[in-house]
Amino acid sequence: MENNLDINKILKTYDQDKYNSLGITNAKLITVALYSLDENDIDKTFENMVVAVQKLFPGKFSLITYPDIPDTIRIDNTLRLDAGKNHAEYLTGNRPKGYRLTPKGRMTAEDTIQQLESSYTSKRKKKIITGTQRNRYTKLVNAVTQSECFEKFSTKQFSEINKFDVRRVLHCTLETPEEKVHDNLDVLTDMTLKLNSIKEYEKLTTDVLKFLKHLEDNWEAFQK
Repeated sequence: MENNLDINKILKTYDQDKYNSLGITNAKLITVALYSLDENDIDKTFENMVVAVQKLFPGKFSLITYPDIPDTIRIDNTLRLDAGKNHAEYLTGNRPKGYRLTPKGRMTAEDTIQQLESSYTSKRKKKIITGTQRNRYTKLVNAVTQSECFEKFSTKQFSEINKFDVRRVLHCTLETPEEKVHDNLDVLTDMTLKLNSIKEYEKLTTDVLKFLKHLEDNWEAFQK
């Protein structure tokens, strides 16, 4: 993993007039910082996030009277409150354990970077999934709705959902490492979000997204 000194060398600074004029929220800017650390294989600790946001967005997360010094309280509040799982749901984690983008947060970061790097007059290009991708995503999302785990969720038998149910719906066994299981949840959520942008799949994907969010929100309980 890279160290803090490397962050200032690797990351580029965005034009402050650009992100201010676009009205991009602090929560979305935070996702860009977290995404940038992830893409460069840098530990996503609170300290590294402080360095990253100060490098990427100088002045946006700084002390008012000392623009060269990051405001750690504002950064912490954005991570915990604005971008956290109880609000925008862009990321999970905390200061002791570090941070991780949710599938929604990763898509938000990619869209925000596209905004920041596009010209002022250009229109954002809407990401379109291919027919092959759509067929694959549809098959996997439909499989979720046919699972015993989803049936228990749909009939509000929440206490009946167990570790085996969760791993089965995520195409894992009880022996699969937890990190891999969670990765499958992220990938499935990402696929469902992309399908959700297509009108004919809105009802199907909305129900599945609620189910996947329930798994994410209760993740630790389902690993016991």
